[in-house]
Amino acid sequence: MTRSIILTVVFSLTCLCVAIVVAQTPQAEPKAQPPAAKEDAQRVIDEFDALKQQYLSKYEPLYYRSEKAWWDANVTGADEAFERRTKAQNELVELHADRAVFSRIRSLREQADKLDPVRARELDVMYRTFLPGQADPEVQKKIVALETEVEKTFSTHRSLVGGKELSENDVRQILSESKDSKAAQKAWAGYMAVGTRIAPKLKELVRLRNEQARRLGFDNFYAMKLSLDEIGEKELVALFDELDQLTREPFARLKGDIDAARATRFGIETSALRPWHFGDLFFQQAPETEGANLDEAYKEQDLLALTKTYYEGMGMGVDDILDRSDLYEKPKKNPHAFATDLNRAGDVRVLCNLKPNLYWMDTLIHELGHAVYDKYISPDVPFLLHTASHSITTEGYAMMMGAMVKNEEFLTKVAKLPPEEAARYVESARRSLRAEKLIFSRWAQVMMRFERAMYANPDQDLAKLWWDLKKQYQLVPPPDDAALEGYAAKIHVATVPAYYHSYMMGDLFGCQVHHHIATRVLGMNDPLKTAFVGSREAGRFMIESIFRPGNTYSWNDLTRRITGEPLTARYFARQYVGG
Repeated sequence: MTRSIILTVVFSLTCLCVAIVVAQTPQAEPKAQPPAAKEDAQRVIDEFDALKQQYLSKYEPLYYRSEKAWWDANVTGADEAFERRTKAQNELVELHADRAVFSRIRSLREQADKLDPVRARELDVMYRTFLPGQADPEVQKKIVALETEVEKTFSTHRSLVGGKELSENDVRQILSESKDSKAAQKAWAGYMAVGTRIAPKLKELVRLRNEQARRLGFDNFYAMKLSLDEIGEKELVALFDELDQLTREPFARLKGDIDAARATRFGIETSALRPWHFGDLFFQQAPETEGANLDEAYKEQDLLALTKTYYEGMGMGVDDILDRSDLYEKPKKNPHAFATDLNRAGDVRVLCNLKPNLYWMDTLIHELGHAVYDKYISPDVPFLLHTASHSITTEGYAMMMGAMVKNEEFLTKVAKLPPEEAARYVESARRSLRAEKLIFSRWAQVMMRFERAMYANPDQDLAKLWWDLKKQYQLVPPPDDAALEGYAAKIHVATVPAYYHSYMMGDLFGCQVHHHIATRVLGMNDPLKTAFVGSREAGRFMIESIFRPGNTYSWNDLTRRITGEPLTARYFARQYVGG
């Protein structure tokens, strides 16, 4: 997961022409402007440049202070770091609540046709950044304080199981390896206990976020967030409906196989299966059903060495990123993983809690995907646009790369499994990757539809909504205590609101890009045959077409420019469903 919230980038059209194979429509020669029109355009440009510089003189140092404090807080769990983060966030709230500046931004937007494309995009970013702050700054400070409390609770939570405090990694290991139903249930319940602590704060966050959104003319926070992220709500639902239709029956068949295997594993009837029996906290990852366990492929591996080999083979250096990163477990450290660019000027780093297993191999490759994206944005890109084009594009790229650890080419050429071992793992890898993608697609349906419904009606029985959606889309039976607030145990619901759909949209983006690079750039027939190992040609395309341009274009425009068509679920289905 990446920390970028409003994600923006720019790219020179000269470089773009090299990378993009889609034919461009010839543009007519611009008509000469009369002197008065030129003077008026220059006046707007000068006014915008002055306003931008005034804003950046405050925003840049605050941005760095906030990101650095947030990094320190997640690495150490220290109260002092969380306090610095809250202080910087409050100052950012005040900065973006400036009504006089917003009035000037709004006035300039009415004359945006007089700006060049880069300045017009910067102005649009400023508008979408300032708009939420035009509600009530005091309410926004309450939101920041609550979010900080929630982040701290998640960072420091340890599951109490059998009198012992277990980290999230410990719980994951039990769920993945245990064949004891009671042990799995206790470990799962120990982690879910964080939901009970978070739920009241989450409900207050939803109330406050909705209050702010309605002050700005939106129906609720979810609708506002989609608008600010340049995503149409109807289009989002239509895309997820398309995905649901393409995956429903294949997933049901897969789930039947998983149920049978898990019931046998635990020595129970399939009717007795509950959420803790599926090898993962939220059933967002694929449990092993048969064949070789892919954890074995990585248990003796040096994950850092594999990662360096993989990215450097495509012409992307990562040593500098890893040197700044924090990669192993520590007391009070955030047990999750993310990548961040602290200053939008090269201080790119990753937080992980590495263990020699499949989960952390995937996670490390994924987070380095975010990191190289940030690293290779053109240095000419101005600060306001010096981020990924959108969460969809950076998540899409990162998810595409993380999936490569189950690709045959990665296993044989990067992990360098001996031939006799590779034969065992390759077929398991194919099954596992297909299962992983199908399972995640159904999990993403739950997250998108839960958040959308929660913000539309926060007073409903959220626990019932959660378990109903999990049953409908994941075919997971609820726990015996159906009032359990499992929804609040998922950190994204509270701290990264109305974002999770971007992971799935990103996966669709990744499949579409993977297909394009494999077939159009490398001339291959089967995209699943390549993980781009050692391909400098693929690496150059990624750098020039995906990373460098960023948010000069909206995510949907960038998708069209890269692949020649808008975002669709078809390529995901071709790779993982067979449609």
